[in-house]
Amino acid sequence: MTSSRGDLARRLRPVVFRLYYLVRRESAQLLTLTQGSVLSELVGRGPSRMSRLARLERVRMPSMTDVVGRLERLGMVTRRPDPDDGRAVLVEATPEGERFYAEMIEGREAELRARLDRLEPAERAAIDAALPALTKLIADFHRDDPHSPEAPELPKEELIRNER
Repeated sequence: MTSSRGDLARRLRPVVFRLYYLVRRESAQLLTLTQGSVLSELVGRGPSRMSRLARLERVRMPSMTDVVGRLERLGMVTRRPDPDDGRAVLVEATPEGERFYAEMIEGREAELRARLDRLEPAERAAIDAALPALTKLIADFHRDDPHSPEAPELPKEELIRNER
């Protein structure tokens, strides 16, 4: 029997949150959620304007300036003028930021592997089978306007790359 959408949402939310919390807790916690999300975006998609990052994170420009400033002080990002618009600033990940991000991902995947190893093969297969549907739940993340109905066609790996 299939659960109602309301029941499914009620049961899925705490499971997803708790799994994320457990995996995140076992990896480097140097960054806040927003800082990690911004670094992920820059590593995964390349340099970005501050205004775009603020829209993606749904924060105001002064808040994004603070986020980028902290990442900059940590040596994970740099800022430079946008060659297409001298008034705008592009933010990009540094090699140190890319290394930190890769190590963070490796730590999180190691934690997930250890947890997956404790499951039965049929349970791992059920999770594997659910991944396409779970991926659709986050398909609009990389839109500049997440409320717009037109989602960009991105590869599955791109949709689920973001790490906070």
